[in-house]
Amino acid sequence: MRLMKYPYLILFSLILLSSCGNPGEPKKTALVKPIRYGVAESFGGLTTRTFNGITRSGSETNLSFRSGGLLTQLNVAVGQRIKKGQLLAQLDQTDQLLALEQAQFDVANAKVQLKTASSGFDRIKQLYQTNNASLSDYERAKSSLSNAQSSYEISLKRLDKQRSQLSYTIINAPMSGIVSSVNVETNEVIRPGQSILIMSREGADDIEAQVGVPEKYISQVKQGSHTKTKIPTLSKEFDGVITEVGYSSSGGTYPVVNSLTNPTDAVRPGMPVEVTFTFGDKDQERQLIVPVKAVGEDENGQFVYILNPVGDEIYEAKRKTIETGSLTSGGFIVRSGLAEGQIIAVAGLRTLYDGMKVTLLTQN
Repeated sequence: MRLMKYPYLILFSLILLSSCGNPGEPKKTALVKPIRYGVAESFGGLTTRTFNGITRSGSETNLSFRSGGLLTQLNVAVGQRIKKGQLLAQLDQTDQLLALEQAQFDVANAKVQLKTASSGFDRIKQLYQTNNASLSDYERAKSSLSNAQSSYEISLKRLDKQRSQLSYTIINAPMSGIVSSVNVETNEVIRPGQSILIMSREGADDIEAQVGVPEKYISQVKQGSHTKTKIPTLSKEFDGVITEVGYSSSGGTYPVVNSLTNPTDAVRPGMPVEVTFTFGDKDQERQLIVPVKAVGEDENGQFVYILNPVGDEIYEAKRKTIETGSLTSGGFIVRSGLAEGQIIAVAGLRTLYDGMKVTLLTQN
């Protein structure tokens, strides 16, 4: 029995040794805490902010049919230059042409009936004036003329309606320009109001730049203000004027339209742009402001945690004593201790300490 104990002891020792691992192996990295952050920014005076956007045509027109049917003609292609009044697309007109012919026949028939009733009334009227026709004959002839006149006028209105229905089967260019999009193909059944093609007026003076401005700055964007628009693909900068300021947001930003005042023919819709806005008052003193939640206070005074990059998306927290001034709508005014652009923690200050490694929590 004693001899049997030793193999078990040896096996147990091997298990202990294997569980200790290799001292040279790297230790597993501890989880890094994500944290909300802000940036120390200057306010007052004149500041600039640049937002990305895209160029578009200021006179873009979406064309469609007022009636539905089979598309038999499509005389355009993307990028094609067209002239005002040019036939662009047409639906099958068989039913409309038959209805138009019937309406024309009805007008011709009603016109003959009106002419006959008019001649009969004139004849009865003369006989009545010479006492050779009765009052009832006169009234009957007058009524027949009135009915014939009404029938003729109704037939004319029906003819006009059928002509309008026929015109609804064609699309003519409302202006001279260029086709930017074609959304259908020949022999396709089209619904009323369905987008057939999009065209825009050709010319550099028709180009606009649309950007999304965050809610933080939208209150400072004013219609009529001047901007600078850079088009990286052309390596050029153009002057601009704000023409439209969006009232509702989309994805956290508000659409702002900027009209280019000196574009060249090289500028076309769909180009990425960088629009620079100027905010503030040049007569106002610039001041450094940090969010209220970024400032902590203890017996040693007020402080913030600066987040310094130390690796791939890893930051190190560093406590920094600061001196603050008055409280504004944007946060505390910082008199000393911080520099513009420094990244600071804005939540969880009690859990932070010098040298703590964190990551930046994605901002919504």
